[in-house]
Parts: sequence; C-alpha cells; structure tokens
Amino acid sequence: MGRFLLTRRDFSLGAAAAATAVLITPVDAISATAGLSQAEGPKSSPDNENPLQKALAKLSPEAQAELEMKYAELVRKYGSRLTDEQKADAHRILAETQDSLEKMRAFALQNADQPASVFNVQRQGGSRHAR
Repeated sequence: MGRFLLTRRDFSLGAAAAATAVLITPVDAISATAGLSQAEGPKSSPDNENPLQKALAKLSPEAQAELEMKYAELVRKYGSRLTDEQKADAHRILAETQDSLEKMRAFALQNADQPASVFNVQRQGGSRHAR
C-alpha cells in the first residue's frame, strides 16, 4: 500500500483555500444550497420538534451559518453518494456537535499552557522515556 505524503506547503495551501472559501461565500447562498429557506424556523410545539431543530435552537446565528457552510460542503462533496436519510442524519450530527465546538473555542488557552497529561513511552524492556 502506498504512503500518503502531505507536505507542509500543500497543507497550508489547502487550509488557506478552505478559509478563503468560508470567508467569501455568502450565507444566503449556503442556506439555499443546503435546501433551507430563511422563512423556516423552529416549530411551534416543542413536542413535535425533530432533533435537528432542537440542536439548531441552541446555536447562535454565526454558529448556524458555519454549520450550514459545513453541511453545504458535505453535500457538494459526497451528496451523490448519500441517501436523503444519510444527509439528514449528517446534518443533525453536525448541528449537535457545533454547540460543543463553540464551547471549546470559547475556552481561552495561551501558548505557554501545559497539557493536562504527559505522554510516556514504555519500551519492551520496561524503561520509560518521556516525550
């Protein structure tokens, strides 16, 4: 089996292209691509809400826009391979994990902060070397 090699230059080029695409894509175009209209909102009865609507209700407008961009990209890349049920499930999963992502982003870390745990390597002979 061949080895996949990704150079730092290729990675940074791809990351820059993805960031640029996110910044220049209008939110209205993403919502239209995802099949959502601006008129759609949460349903009136909380008992009748589906899991996607419950997850979307927890998100800020910025988080919802990011979620729709991710979903639009997923549909663009893999839409022909997925069934409607799989697309709906992926949309729900993205919405449910977006809230956790926002919480992690809100946690402030500095470059000097140490990790909570240290990785220790144990060799066959039993000697330990910290890395």
